[in-house]
Amino acid sequence: ARVNAHSPDHRSVLEGRRIVIDPGHGGRFRGDVGADSLSEADVNLGVALYLWGLLDEAGAEVRLTRSADRDFLAEGSSAVQADLAARTALANEWDAEAFISIHHNSNIELDRARNGIEVYYRDDDAGASLELAEDIHLHLARNLGIEDSSIKTGNYYVLRESNARASVLGEASYI
Repeated sequence: ARVNAHSPDHRSVLEGRRIVIDPGHGGRFRGDVGADSLSEADVNLGVALYLWGLLDEAGAEVRLTRSADRDFLAEGSSAVQADLAARTALANEWDAEAFISIHHNSNIELDRARNGIEVYYRDDDAGASLELAEDIHLHLARNLGIEDSSIKTGNYYVLRESNARASVLGEASYI
């Protein structure tokens, strides 16, 4: 018999955990563009929505910084930092335990055969952020079968400004 993830007999380590998922880019910020004009913003959102479903099913309390193709700019603004500030402000308002920003990489040569995983953790946190990065890295590498992968410190705006106990930014593969 299949066990219901929400039944009292099944307790997930994620149950009750407060997690914010940030699908990177969106709206005016398309990110990298892959084959057939596939935008990073669209891929990031698709992965984020799928992850939201998995985490919700495991009993986590999950919020997305965006659930549609949009940015967070005031009318007339085009400053990427304003968009990033709005994203982190949304996440910080919720007092999440974990902040996960989802991205997909590209390379200048547009070598479609190249692929890799990079997971960045907040560079002033070799504790919870590094541990979360290691867990995400392990599962991405195993489940995607991508050998070229690494964990690195990151000084990205969304990581620096996040108040979550653990903050990571993942480049899950190349677009």
